[in-house]
Amino acid sequence: MSGRLILSKSCAVIALALIAFGITGSAGDTVAIALGQLKNADAEVRIEAVRQLLTSLDSRIPETMLSLLTDEGDSIRRLAARAIGSRWWQIPKDKTADYTKALAQNQKPELDFEMEKDMADRAIGLLTRRYDLRMFSKSPNGRWVIYERYGLPCLIDTTTDTEELLGWPRTKNGGIEMLVCAFGNDPISEDQAVWHPSKEAVALSVLESRRDSTVWIWEHKFGLRKLTRSELTRLLHPRGKVDESYTVDATIKGWKGDELRVSATGGLDESEGALIGWDLNKHKWRVVSREKQKQSD
Repeated sequence: MSGRLILSKSCAVIALALIAFGITGSAGDTVAIALGQLKNADAEVRIEAVRQLLTSLDSRIPETMLSLLTDEGDSIRRLAARAIGSRWWQIPKDKTADYTKALAQNQKPELDFEMEKDMADRAIGLLTRRYDLRMFSKSPNGRWVIYERYGLPCLIDTTTDTEELLGWPRTKNGGIEMLVCAFGNDPISEDQAVWHPSKEAVALSVLESRRDSTVWIWEHKFGLRKLTRSELTRLLHPRGKVDESYTVDATIKGWKGDELRVSATGGLDESEGALIGWDLNKHKWRVVSREKQKQSD
């Protein structure tokens, strides 16, 4: 979402923007000021305040966001549900019923409120530890769950109720590094998080820009491996250097045994590409074939 300001907005919104860039006060002051702005009559001020608080782990936030689930602004309600879900571990279990009851009111069936419903579903699933909703991707053995947080895949170990934000911090000077589903607060589709049928490993479809895509692979005990642009370029063009400013695309095709198959392109001729594979046993990429992208593997 854009953080740009329109000159006609109130001074309070501008003040919040200054806070976001660290121009005023300490982190504690930032949270206190933003919390105070949540009761402002101006909806633009309230939504800016919510956005400032989304990255804070202040313990006051879950309860504060609870009251915003009935705000007149649908964007504010959606962001409040997101904030509550992301702080599931801060909410006492004896308060779970109160939160889920409030969130259930935001599970509106109308298409216009689909994103709001998705965020309410996400929050309820996290609070109740029920991961069968479409906002989650669960491993075949049920131990691992992935949901989107900060645009990144957040991995929950259901045996310990702990989570890890995969890919954080983002690569310095890299792209945006964001799950495909994050752009529209969408569910994680089956082709965006593809679990190995029997091993604790998953392939994730990740955007590096609005034009470029790549694949990340996470495996239990081995961690996260990113298919970088330079590595993809080397696989596609082993005999010569190619300008890396060209669009690159990596699309998950699925698992074939213990090898993940990925259709990849990059260069002047986007119809030319290769089918590449990641071997879980060798932990390395290889070129499977150099056929046209449209051809089947």
